[in-house]
Amino acid sequence: MHHHQEEVSRISFLIRKKINDHLTDTEEKELKSWISQSPKNKELYDRCLNTAEQQQAFRFLQNINVAAAWQDLKLQEEKPQKINSPKLLQIVGYVAACLCIMLTTAVLIRRNQETAPTAQQSVNVDYKPAQNKATIRLSNGKHISLDNNHEAIIIKSNSITYNDGQKVTSTEELTSAQITTPRGGYYKVILPDGTKVQLNAESSMTYPLAFKGDKREVSISGEVYFEVTPARNKPFIVHSSTQVVEVLGTTFNINAYDNSKVKTSLVEGKVKVYSKTNSSLAPKFLTPGQQSICAASNIAVKAIELETELAWIQGKFNFDKKTLKEVMEEISRWYNIDVIIDKDVPNIEFFGGTFRNNNLSTILTLLEQNDISYTLTEDRKLYIKRL
Repeated sequence: MHHHQEEVSRISFLIRKKINDHLTDTEEKELKSWISQSPKNKELYDRCLNTAEQQQAFRFLQNINVAAAWQDLKLQEEKPQKINSPKLLQIVGYVAACLCIMLTTAVLIRRNQETAPTAQQSVNVDYKPAQNKATIRLSNGKHISLDNNHEAIIIKSNSITYNDGQKVTSTEELTSAQITTPRGGYYKVILPDGTKVQLNAESSMTYPLAFKGDKREVSISGEVYFEVTPARNKPFIVHSSTQVVEVLGTTFNINAYDNSKVKTSLVEGKVKVYSKTNSSLAPKFLTPGQQSICAASNIAVKAIELETELAWIQGKFNFDKKTLKEVMEEISRWYNIDVIIDKDVPNIEFFGGTFRNNNLSTILTLLEQNDISYTLTEDRKLYIKRL
């Protein structure tokens, strides 16, 4: 690792500790010395502590092809005299400004990961991300494990096939089915009307093998994303434990992992949300960019940033403003691990995120930068404690 890279890594570590109020006296002096060395250092430090700057930088990084940018940087590193691309310089500037906040999404930190494995990686305890994995339970009780070499199934009136046409099973004389993804699994479904569905890890959807009558109804648990095919006078209705969503043709996401607060996020079109458990609550109508939170006592509606809320559809984790407990719930589902957090570990808040196709060890660098230690075992348990 070059001296400059070592300095960037060290300063980002010190700023992270400063944000969490964990600097020792010696580290405080070291950081102050660096800040005083130049106005640019002071400006960078101030930007790292500015929440608005952090979030803006993270949104920027979400929209760039990090793999391609990383290749560009490696090529430029071999020929430093040719670093003259304004776009590349802009990327590097953003990365440097928010490196201390988004250690697992920044391009430069990927270089660190390639050259300096963590202690946990060195003992070969690591887990891969979720893959295409699901089971189908037919209305006759038959169970089918889906092929993880395929990413989607297509529901037809008399059969279920994979997205390449390969037959899964005949469904003659059957009425319905349920697809379930386990922890560490996800899958896509195309329903009989052409509606496209994506199931996140540890989710399920029950659906008819053919939509009959004047309604199209399904039931879900966990987190499911819908792109509903328009059908005039034939609404699409999604049931979860505590709410019902009704649409004609639209794109939306339902997060029902927490049955006490079911979240519906609207991308396109219009949806109607009403409570199944409290008939006194008036239904709410959402417009694009809004999210409803259906609880026992009310249905709240707020504006959201769709890129942040639906990062999982783009293959990303977004941990922005999420607590340690919330982050670990996502990690547990995606990597199929059990997380045990000591009582004295603070429920810290995170910024930034990373890509969902990373191995678990990459994600866990978030903990290392917050003065939290962890132990990852061979029986899929992650123990988290304070340093």
